[in-house]
Amino acid sequence: MESTYAGIYGKLQTMKIDSLNEHFISQLKEKNVEDFLNLLSSTTYRNEIDKLSGIYKNPDLAESVINAHMVSTINKVSAVIPPSAKEFINAYLSKWDIENIKIVLSSKVLGYDLSHTESFLIVEDTPVGTLSGTLTKYDFVNMIEQKNIEDVVNYLMKYNYGKILLPYVEDAKKSGEISEIISVLDLYYYNNLLDKFKLYNINRLHLFKYIKESIDVSNILNLIKTMELGYNYDDIKKYVIKGGNISEETLIAMSKKNIYSLKEDIPFEIGYAFDLYKKDQLITYFETALNKELYGRYIKLFKSMPISIEFIMSFILSAELERRVVRGIWYSKYYGISKERADKSFFTSMVLR
Repeated sequence: MESTYAGIYGKLQTMKIDSLNEHFISQLKEKNVEDFLNLLSSTTYRNEIDKLSGIYKNPDLAESVINAHMVSTINKVSAVIPPSAKEFINAYLSKWDIENIKIVLSSKVLGYDLSHTESFLIVEDTPVGTLSGTLTKYDFVNMIEQKNIEDVVNYLMKYNYGKILLPYVEDAKKSGEISEIISVLDLYYYNNLLDKFKLYNINRLHLFKYIKESIDVSNILNLIKTMELGYNYDDIKKYVIKGGNISEETLIAMSKKNIYSLKEDIPFEIGYAFDLYKKDQLITYFETALNKELYGRYIKLFKSMPISIEFIMSFILSAELERRVVRGIWYSKYYGISKERADKSFFTSMVLR
């Protein structure tokens, strides 16, 4: 037993009442677009709905409410973590800083302005990544208002992100393609996460397995995207994230096959994603299926480990899962996607409770 977590266990247990249950999710799936936020307002989502309804209209309102609620929940969880775990948790949560940077960079490529981009940022009043003392909502808004990719990276020069991205700006400017920059950000994220994990406690076996399988998911998705675009995987093998269960050599061997043959090589049960992909070639099927596997494997396991950092992580992962589920249901409603197709394409149900 880790005594520093004893008080934290009780505080986190009381937060269970704030998360949506499976019965509520079933009710939400039956609502139409007009009633979607009305039902959500009967829960703790009411705080974000009241705060943001004067700023946004649907569909931006729903997007911003869902994102802000996850940030609020994670910030509450993070407020009770012991000092010994802060560096690792902050390194894990920097994924949302990186996600927001990707959104901003994509907006520059697509020519979107603040009004088309701000609601997609995964922020509340304070972004979840700022627990590590880096980017604020003010920073992200300023980044959106920059003219181009180069200006965004220059703005980020006061942080590690800018220094990492600077060598890739010229190629991105010439090609208008940011896939290389996104790969570099992912590479930095996982390298930093592994470093912080080793500093924290290398003996946390289950947590280490989760990180390794998260790296596998990222590498698999990168491989599939590369194959989909017709690139030679050897050309971008420098962006393979080290530390996963699947070696670089194995990934390169997999790249010489076709996408459908990867089914036998991927160490996750996602056969149905290949069947769906065969119909309309949407890579999102793989992303959804792989992440469902991760949540399904680790939320329940981590929740069974009270008085530990894994228990804290179970609440953070649950908040991420809830965001994916509520967001998936909203998309299916707003875009008129059938229930059957939505259930296969998005997170529209809790993987577990």
